[in-house]
Amino acid sequence: MLHTVKHSPFSHQALAHALAALQPDDQLLLWQDGVIAATVGQGQAFLWQAPLQALANSRRLYVMAEDVQARGLSLTIGLPISMSEWVALVATWGSPQAW
Repeated sequence: MLHTVKHSPFSHQALAHALAALQPDDQLLLWQDGVIAATVGQGQAFLWQAPLQALANSRRLYVMAEDVQARGLSLTIGLPISMSEWVALVATWGSPQAW
């Protein structure tokens, strides 16, 4: 299953809920303000960093590149994707679980 998170982890629990619900083969896409979780500096101790790193290591963490750019941020983890690549993910995995 494809899960999507669009809220900042600093203002909403959506990322925590999504991470708790993920199954071993699930994929996660961060978009809109959700990309903030993938752009915070390495070495900072946020609860979501270890699970996101594990997803990134297994190439199951995607981050909307356009949303990272629009916020003037730099991606530190995950695979940057475009809108057309997101469409391909939905075509592969079916309707996503939105958080």
